[in-house]
Amino acid sequence: MFGQIRIEFIAGIIIFLIILVFVLNQTNITLTNLLVDSRADVLKAKALNTVTILIEDRGKPQNWNPSNVERVGLAYEPHSLSINKINTLNSNCDLLDSFYLGSYRLKIYNSNNLLLFCGIDISDPPAVFEVKYVKIEG
Repeated sequence: MFGQIRIEFIAGIIIFLIILVFVLNQTNITLTNLLVDSRADVLKAKALNTVTILIEDRGKPQNWNPSNVERVGLAYEPHSLSINKINTLNSNCDLLDSFYLGSYRLKIYNSNNLLLFCGIDISDPPAVFEVKYVKIEG
């Protein structure tokens, strides 16, 4: 009887392998979902931080222009944006490079009128979306 394998042993090995493949597959799916959620959370935090700085900070110096800006801020008082700073940023979107945003889209509307558009213009929806309502000077 040497060299013979019982059918129960083969069935046990097959069942063990099926369970092992199932567990590894479920672990892979779970880790992939966690990674996607983690990246979205990082993007959301960066977007929230950037928008908060832009709407609450006056910038440095307070009356900055493209030649002397150290820190971009659009406020003339907290939660009230300066229309002059918005117009200046609209023509100099590269001032936002200090935020290290990568691919981004920043839009500021006054009711239904687009006042500022910086970033990439693609039809795909953004990975994260942040909306804030503030007053605009005037």
